[in-house]
Amino acid sequence: MSLVQQKQSSFLNNLRFLPFLLFITLTAGAQEYQQRRESFDIKRYSIEIEVNDTTNAIKGATEIEVMLKKPVNEIFLDFISLKSNGNGMVVDSVVKNGSKLRFLHENNILKLPVYDHDSHNDHVFKVYYKGIAEDGLIISDNMYGERTFFADNWPNRARNWFPCLDHPSFRAKANFTITAPSHYQVIATGNLRRKVNLPGKKTTHYWFSDVPIPTKVMVFAAAGFAVEYMQDIDSIPWSNWVYPGNIEEGLSSFSATPSILRYFSDKIAPYPFEKIANVQSTTRYGGMENAGNIFYNERSVAGEESIENLIVHEMAHQWFGNSVSEREWAHLWLSEGVATWLTDRYILRKQGGKEFNDRMLSHRERIIGYSKTRLAPVVDHHPEDYTDLLNPNSYQKGSWVLHMLTRKIGEEQVVRGLAEYYDRYRLGSAATEDLIEVFEEVSGTDLGLFSDDWLYSAGHPVLTMNTSFSGKYLNMELIQNQQHKMAFTFPLDIRFIFSDGREIDHTFNIVFRRHEFVIEVPSEPVEIILDPNTWLLFEFQ
Repeated sequence: MSLVQQKQSSFLNNLRFLPFLLFITLTAGAQEYQQRRESFDIKRYSIEIEVNDTTNAIKGATEIEVMLKKPVNEIFLDFISLKSNGNGMVVDSVVKNGSKLRFLHENNILKLPVYDHDSHNDHVFKVYYKGIAEDGLIISDNMYGERTFFADNWPNRARNWFPCLDHPSFRAKANFTITAPSHYQVIATGNLRRKVNLPGKKTTHYWFSDVPIPTKVMVFAAAGFAVEYMQDIDSIPWSNWVYPGNIEEGLSSFSATPSILRYFSDKIAPYPFEKIANVQSTTRYGGMENAGNIFYNERSVAGEESIENLIVHEMAHQWFGNSVSEREWAHLWLSEGVATWLTDRYILRKQGGKEFNDRMLSHRERIIGYSKTRLAPVVDHHPEDYTDLLNPNSYQKGSWVLHMLTRKIGEEQVVRGLAEYYDRYRLGSAATEDLIEVFEEVSGTDLGLFSDDWLYSAGHPVLTMNTSFSGKYLNMELIQNQQHKMAFTFPLDIRFIFSDGREIDHTFNIVFRRHEFVIEVPSEPVEIILDPNTWLLFEFQ
């Protein structure tokens, strides 16, 4: 996902070698989903939705294939119930094996019974419902005043329009049967199996997928699209869906798709989904990486500026975020930080070192700025509103962590580690410790202290430097001034520039809060530059 122009105690921070306490801290929501995860899983959703041009009310029926992991009396699904403002869903009935079941739908939870005589593992429920989705399924006018329907589920808004397990650690296959007025084009997860024209100028579109994905990227859209079907990219169907009002700019915006898809296929693994469709949309984000159907904000597609970097970021999510998802929201950087780092490396390859370096400096400024408003680690268990995780820690700092790791173990090992991590957890979920474990395996390097500093501790080093010159010796005092953590450990490059134009670089290994160095130099430096090659996330005072 790309955004539209978008305190831990010092005591705990100083216990640098204790096990990471955050690993055993689960929010109430995480505990709830852990209990469900131990009880049952969902194999497939078959979602039927009918939309119209008269009201924002929908008719829905979702068939849910459930696999029990242990005997239970009931299962719990996320499903927004009717609210006092008239929004929400009303369940008409629940059917299993042709018989109606009793159910309870309240407080945004749908409870379905599992009777003793139904103790076998697999169960199929079909839930019939209707209502107005307050969120998640956005029915509105686009920038041209034309009516559109876009699912926009991230992070857990799918529950607004179909019953589900609305958490990234659960994944299922998905079918969509969408009935809409015939003047709309419809796209959804998976491949189009057939279209049926109905009386009353309606058309039903049948989309089918056999790749299990989390609900956050399980979508459909209906609009008056202009659709361009392109030549397959290495046997992957490719299409572009844009508004007729900006058809020329819209279609040209996606021309870099083949080279970007091949870049990731070569670097990480083969593309994981049935198709790649670029869709102009009303998504609230700059881009939303729905699996096989990337939704781009309508105005970014209509503009003259290139969106190649945006496409790279969203394409990276097809591997990291969609195929491998974070086990809990606190580990969002595994999606956003990894996608940002891969975008940064793409820019280095495509545009060169200056553009890359400027981008990393810009990232660093954003991270420092954010730390002054909220001091939190990258792996952040505390936000109650998951959208608060869409911040520079998850994006830019996540990328900076991988950038510093690149210096520590080498780019080849980082890429190899990402590819191994992807292969190991493909079509599943993972946590930060899983990725770090893979990096340790491929590099043979203990990364406990590194990950403690940069992923589980808040903030970054805040440095001051004092110098004096005597004879041919330069005396240097380097101090870490951050108040929230005693000391970070890192290599620091310092460049000394002399009046005759000579430059001398030294690397110092920083492990304490205060260091003193004495180095022999040919003369007093006229300039001293910390981190001249932009390898360290730090703030200089």
